[in-house]
Amino acid sequence: MWIINKTDLTALIIILIMVSGSYFLYGQQPNEFKNTEIVPLQLNASKNIEIVYYVNKAVELVDEKGNASFNEFYTGKWYQGDKYIFIWQLDGIRVVYPPDPKAVGQNMADLEDYDGKSIGKLFIEAAKKGKGGVEYRWLKPGETRLSTKLTYIKRAQYQDKTYLVDSGVYLN
Repeated sequence: MWIINKTDLTALIIILIMVSGSYFLYGQQPNEFKNTEIVPLQLNASKNIEIVYYVNKAVELVDEKGNASFNEFYTGKWYQGDKYIFIWQLDGIRVVYPPDPKAVGQNMADLEDYDGKSIGKLFIEAAKKGKGGVEYRWLKPGETRLSTKLTYIKRAQYQDKTYLVDSGVYLN
């Protein structure tokens, strides 16, 4: 019989969460995200696990309801400051963007970060493969200094429509 104290149990739970988060972020095949820029989990394990879970739940909703779910992403459950879901069609047309609803309908395929990285193309490529992560530099809302942002992208499918569902976290 094993006896585990609270400290050991807490450490074990944290390790299990990190390992399971790594599985969800990277899957079983390390090369499945070839040509996308996957960010190592150890940069910020708890934020990575949280964002993967958040995006997965959004994908479930879109898979179930399609564009009938879009208005839900503008509510407090899904939109909390710099934490939100955005959704594109695979041609790059933005269909959900809570920070600026007037920007819906724009083609984002050629979107670049502040260093000129073609993040629009990387987002679309990740969704076409099923899922992926992209690290880039972006302005955090309300700030003037660039931050590193990690996004997790996953494909959603409703009837004959395919979507890119994404959310990200600022790492600094």
